[in-house]
Amino acid sequence: MASHEPAGGEAGVKLFEARQPATLEGVSWLRKALRRHFAELRLGGDIADEIITAVVELATNVVRHGTPSAQDIGLEVMLSGVTLTFTLTDDGGAFPAFEERWRGARLAASDPEGGSGRGLAIIRAALDDVTYQSGPPNRLVGIRRLARRRPQVLVVEDEPVLLDAYLTILEPDYRVLPAQTLKQALALARKTRVDLIVSDFHLGADEGTPLIEALENDAERPPIPIVMITGDPSVRLKVLELGVDTFLTKPVMPDRLRETVKLALERSARQRARLFHYFGASLEHLVRPRLPERLGAFAAALRWETADIGGGDLVIHLPRTGADRIVLADVMGHGIQAKAGAVAHAAMVRALDAGEPLGPAAFLTRWSGLVFREEGLEGVVATALVLDLHADGTLKLASAGHPLPMVVTRAGARPLQVSGPLLGFTEAPAYDEMSYVLAPGERLLLSTDGLDPAELASGGPCPDWLTQELMSRQSAPLEAAAARAASRVAARLGPAPEDDWMFVLLQRADAGPQVREALPDMAVQAPAPAVSVPAVERIVLPSARARRAEATPPVETAPQSAADGAPDFQPAGIAALRKAVGEEAFARLALRFLENATQKIADWEEASDPAAVTAAAHALAGLLGQFGLAGAAARARAVELEADAAARLTLAHGLAPLARAEIALFRVWFGGGQP
Repeated sequence: MASHEPAGGEAGVKLFEARQPATLEGVSWLRKALRRHFAELRLGGDIADEIITAVVELATNVVRHGTPSAQDIGLEVMLSGVTLTFTLTDDGGAFPAFEERWRGARLAASDPEGGSGRGLAIIRAALDDVTYQSGPPNRLVGIRRLARRRPQVLVVEDEPVLLDAYLTILEPDYRVLPAQTLKQALALARKTRVDLIVSDFHLGADEGTPLIEALENDAERPPIPIVMITGDPSVRLKVLELGVDTFLTKPVMPDRLRETVKLALERSARQRARLFHYFGASLEHLVRPRLPERLGAFAAALRWETADIGGGDLVIHLPRTGADRIVLADVMGHGIQAKAGAVAHAAMVRALDAGEPLGPAAFLTRWSGLVFREEGLEGVVATALVLDLHADGTLKLASAGHPLPMVVTRAGARPLQVSGPLLGFTEAPAYDEMSYVLAPGERLLLSTDGLDPAELASGGPCPDWLTQELMSRQSAPLEAAAARAASRVAARLGPAPEDDWMFVLLQRADAGPQVREALPDMAVQAPAPAVSVPAVERIVLPSARARRAEATPPVETAPQSAADGAPDFQPAGIAALRKAVGEEAFARLALRFLENATQKIADWEEASDPAAVTAAAHALAGLLGQFGLAGAAARARAVELEADAAARLTLAHGLAPLARAEIALFRVWFGGGQP
C-alpha cells in the first residue's frame, strides 16, 4: 500500500522503500522487487523499463566505485504529481567525480551495443534530472516526469561516428534514442513511443525500407514521420514513393538536419490536427470547459486555452444536495489521444455522479478503480481534483496527483497540501480528504499543469508570476481579476502554448472586492535560490594548438582534381558542425572520427574480398564526406558503383593514400597535428 509523505516540502506518495547489502546481488534484488512493484502500477511499459534500468545502473555504479565500499544501499521511490523521484542512499565513500562524469555522459558518446560510457548515458537519456550529495550518507536523487513533453526521436545509423554526430546535433532539443541496426530500430519503434525517426537508407547489408513497411503495418500507433538520409541520390524517388516525409543527402549540415526534423514534426502535428478536427468536433460538447458564474455560496471564474491541436483538460460541474461539486482533470498529451481520454473520463465522472453519494476521497477511489480496470486507458497519465463547495463556505477536496490549490489574498498566497496517487495508478489507492473554510477576502485558485509544466507537474504550487498577478488584483471584481490573469498567462506562454492550460478562480459570493490585508501564516513563496553550475572543462586534441572556432584557416591544395588522386579537403560543412555542437563536443567527435577512419582505411589497404569492400563502401563514403574528406568520399562511392571486381579492389587500395593526405589537411585545419 502506498503511503503519503512529504517530499522536499511538498506532498507526495511513497511507492517503494527497501534496503539491501551493497553488493551486485543486493542490486539484483532491488531490480526484481522494483519491477514486481511497478507491474502492479499503471505505468507505461517503456517508462517502467527506463526507470528500472536507470536505478540499476546508478546502484551498480555506487557498488563498484565507492571507496571505501558501502555496506548497504537504500532505495525510496516517491510520486509527486506526475513526477517520479527515486533516492539512492549508501554508507560508503563518495562517488568519485560524479558531477564531471554526469555532465560528460551522452548517448552520442557511447556505444549502443554497451561500450564505454553507456551506463551513465542510459541514465541521462531516461531521466530528466539527477543530483548527487556526498554524505554520510551519500544521496543520489533521480527525477522522471511521467508525461513527456520533449519529442522523442529515434536515430538510426550504422556508422558509429555519424550516429554520434547526429545525436549530438539533436540531443539539446529532443529526447533521442540511438540504433545501429534495423533490428534495434524495429524493437525500439515497437516498444517505445517515438515521435519521429531519422534513419540512414543503407544499414549495413540492409535497407531502411523494412522499417518503413513495419511502421505502416502497425495499427497500434499513429503514423510516425521519417527523415531518410543517404549518400546515394539515385534512391531519392524510391524513398519518397514509400511515404518518407523528407530526404537528406550526405554530408548532412547541422542546421539542415535540425530544420528538417522541426518541420517534419510540425507537418505531422498539422496532419493529426486535421484528422482530429474531422471527427473531434462532434465530441467537443462533451468536454468543453464550462462553469456557472455562481455556485451556491461561491462565485466562480473560468479561463482556459488548448494547445495547437486540442487536448485533455477537463472541468465538470456536478450540482449536489447541499453542495456544488467541481471536478478538474488533466489527461496528459495532445490531440486525439488526450481528447479521447478526456471524453472517457468525463463519461466515468457523470456515471459515478449518478450513483450513491460519495465524498471527494471516496469518489476519487471509485473513479481510479474504474481507470485501473479499463485496458484502453493503460499508459494514459491523468491527474484529477474533486472539490465540494458547501453553503457555509466550507470546502472539501481530494486530489489524484493534481497541482495544489492555492489560497490567495492581497498579502500572500499558500498551497493547500492535499495529495494522492494518479488516477488508475494503483489497484487500491488511498486518497486524503481535507476541509478548508474559505473566508471573505480569500480567493481559491485551481489550475492544470500547463501554466508551469516543470513545477506543477511535480506537485509544486502555482508559479509566483501568476499568484503575484492575482494578489495585485484582489481589489478587482472576480471576473476582471480572472481576465487580467488570463492575459498574463497568454503573454507568458505565447499564442501557441506547448500544453493546454486552465484555471478556476473562486471566492465567497457574499464577499465584496475589498479584502483583508493579511492571511495568518501566509507568505509569498521566495524564488528558488540560484544554482551554481560548475564550469565545463574544455576538451582538446592531445597535441592541439590554439585555434579559432569561428574562422576557417586556408588550406593549400594542389590544383589537380580529386579524380587524379589529389587531396580534396572541403572544410565548410565540418566547420558548420563544429560551430553547431561546440568545441568540447566537436573535439570528441573529431577524436572518434580520426580513430575510426584510420582503422577503416588500413583495412581497405589490405582488402582482398571485393564483396566485403562493396558492403563497406557506402558507410565509409558517408563518414569521410561528413568530415570534409571529399576526394576520399568520392573514391569510396566509385568503389561502391564499380562492377568489375578487380577494378574495385584497385580503387579501394588507392583510397588509402588519398584519405591519409586529406586527414592530414583535416588536422591542419583543426589545429591538432602536423600534416
